[in-house]
Amino acid sequence: MPEYSRDEMEAEFERYVQRGAANEWSAWADQFTDDALYVEHAMGTFRGREAIREWITTTMGSVSGMSFPVEWHVIDGTRVIMYCWNVFDPLPGMNGEYRFAVVTILEYAGNGQWSFEEDVYNEKEAEAVLARFLEDAAAAGHAPPEGPTP
Repeated sequence: MPEYSRDEMEAEFERYVQRGAANEWSAWADQFTDDALYVEHAMGTFRGREAIREWITTTMGSVSGMSFPVEWHVIDGTRVIMYCWNVFDPLPGMNGEYRFAVVTILEYAGNGQWSFEEDVYNEKEAEAVLARFLEDAAAAGHAPPEGPTP
């Protein structure tokens, strides 16, 4: 198994997190190898950087006002495991908390790229959080989002 320095992996993980936080989804997809595998249990399995790019830009392009704070992460060998929140940021007039936890497993392949990602979360909880967010947003006078929602 190849070895990479902890500093390199920390820097690439930070870049991964920052691009997601900035909603730079095409640049975020650039961080995957040409043959990467992305397993998203609720939405499907995606093979290759371009399939990942098409899925993530379409999915996240229809969502605004989300944040993904990382609570913790660990590095073990070539793997990074993180525990983060998917948060629908409240709109004006809303005061609820709208978040669900996600465990993400990443496999580092060197040269600033990931060869694997798997997201593990409770799909029913995610659906309930989104439904409550949309209901509260409508009650606060906000129109529903256009296009597909995650």
